[in-house]
Amino acid sequence: MAKLSHEIPENFLAKWQDTTNVMADIFDVPAGLIMRVLPNQIEVLVSAHKEGNPYEADEKANLNTGLYCETVMASRALLHVPNALHDEHWKDNPDVALNMVAYLGVPLLWPDDEVFGTICVLDNKTRNFREKYVDLLWEIKKSIESDFKLIEQQDRLLASNAELLEAIAQQKSDAAKLQQSNEQLNLALATLTRMQAELLRSEKNAALGSLVAGVSHELNTPIGNSLMAASTLQFHVAEFAEQMEQGLTRGQMREFIQTVQHGADILMRSLGQAAKLVGSFKQVAVDQASMSRRSFNLASTVDAILAALAPAIRDSGLRVHNTIAADIVMDSCPGALGHVLGNLFDNALQHAFVDGASGTISICAEPDAGQGVLLRVSDDGVGIPPADLGRVFDPFFTTRLGHGSSGLGLHIAYNLVTTALRGSIEVSSTPGQGACFTLTLPRLTLAPGGNAPAADAA
Repeated sequence: MAKLSHEIPENFLAKWQDTTNVMADIFDVPAGLIMRVLPNQIEVLVSAHKEGNPYEADEKANLNTGLYCETVMASRALLHVPNALHDEHWKDNPDVALNMVAYLGVPLLWPDDEVFGTICVLDNKTRNFREKYVDLLWEIKKSIESDFKLIEQQDRLLASNAELLEAIAQQKSDAAKLQQSNEQLNLALATLTRMQAELLRSEKNAALGSLVAGVSHELNTPIGNSLMAASTLQFHVAEFAEQMEQGLTRGQMREFIQTVQHGADILMRSLGQAAKLVGSFKQVAVDQASMSRRSFNLASTVDAILAALAPAIRDSGLRVHNTIAADIVMDSCPGALGHVLGNLFDNALQHAFVDGASGTISICAEPDAGQGVLLRVSDDGVGIPPADLGRVFDPFFTTRLGHGSSGLGLHIAYNLVTTALRGSIEVSSTPGQGACFTLTLPRLTLAPGGNAPAADAA
């Protein structure tokens, strides 16, 4: 189980409270919960504010008592119990005493892959939750686990600030080393600034990763949410119409208005998400902003790209060898090249070195026989199975579905190389001996019409 050394900030708890409230409304259940595991207990961290919910935030229960959530955490898998009273295994679990006989829950994992707890919904009647509900619960799980990553990054940033302040206090006490201290503090401040910039970049990438994962479901989740919300509104409108015939109270009017407001909010959010998903498909095509051409030194440009990727590389514990000669000058699209290298490095981090294995990523370049450059990015990881070599550039092909990989990274890299950079990309691999991506790029990238416009200053 997770060793919970991190406090959850109030702003995240407030966000999760809104999430569980909406989740309970969509699932039409009295109880929507986010649970956190403690050394010998399980705690209700967030509980939906809904009538009939028997669970209160901060209440705790002992482990090893047969709770639904214990099975979810132990198996790290989804658990669906339509009615515990009809199931010999579940009929005596403690939640049945609260009349919570139906259960649907999934585990929540901290970024170090330890179990944080669960997110679940419970009902007091038989429920066979359809696939769309299950998909929605998985999407909410991924959103909360993205928040876990942000919490860890904020903790690291606060720790860096504390170290910086400690260094300032210590160096001020030694006047003889004041000049050297100032230089060190300036360097530390520059590092902190880079970390803050990387934190913002990480937040944006987390949002983008969640977006691309939704695309892989081909809009099922937001459209399904919209359909459920519309169906709920339709039911309540029909019910309201019947009540009108019998006479309405002020309370019934108020309840109907609140229901319509909730339904409209859910529809707006879901349809807005669908619109974003449609926009994400455009990333499979070439990003026009990456088409800007100029003259640049290849080694210096790759150094800058590696500097931007340094936090992810450092966190992975991998080594990077850059042996690009200093005299290779290109007139091409450095933005597109940076995007390609970023995707190749991200692919290596996710697929080449599994379960925290150590290794090396190498990047080198040399002039080819013509007026071009051969750029190679290789690793000594697990390699690619022969059956997958011909599919790695296909859109949505991935061997890590459900583990943060969407299958779009290498396809986007292929499109950028063949269109924006006017080159080609190939992959070779021997299982167990790593993989090598070879880019053949022209030193002078011609415009689509075949003309070479004047280059900007290097």
